[in-house]
Amino acid sequence: MLKFKLIFVVAAATLLMGCPPKQPNSATTSGDLTTDTTANDGLQTVGDSTITQRELDELRDNFERVHFDFDSATLEEPSREILKTNAEILVRHPDVRVRVEGHADHWGSDIYNLALGQRRAYSVTKYLTDLGVLTSQLEVISYGEERPLVGDSDRETEAPNRRAEFLVIVSGEANEVGSSY
Repeated sequence: MLKFKLIFVVAAATLLMGCPPKQPNSATTSGDLTTDTTANDGLQTVGDSTITQRELDELRDNFERVHFDFDSATLEEPSREILKTNAEILVRHPDVRVRVEGHADHWGSDIYNLALGQRRAYSVTKYLTDLGVLTSQLEVISYGEERPLVGDSDRETEAPNRRAEFLVIVSGEANEVGSSY
């Protein structure tokens, strides 16, 4: 029994010592895109490449959010045009990864809105991959109604909440920086 406890303690200590320390993160929101960054002399690691802060800002400034009709995950023509531009950026930068974040307005239950946000995000990623973006460049998450752009009002006023946004995923030396908010 003592031998088993000793093995357990040594294994636990080995696991704890082997984990790299977390780096502090700082979230930056600009227009339609939120980017996580870790300070490193103005250089950021995006995917497998190191880029300057200026290049990262240019990437961030060129992504636009897309919007959806009420209770829909169908991409309309204006959203498709925006996604064509976003896809061109990602195809030119195959080492860049983005998180597609699906959102909904407050109409409907929490569970329904999470599922709707997920369908919206998947609709965007499918369209992007059809345009040549690598699936390895894309992650999907749904926030449902949890992160509105405008407050509860009526269906027309809440249209900006029915959207998908893009988060450039910036990596630290050995670990990816996490949350966008």
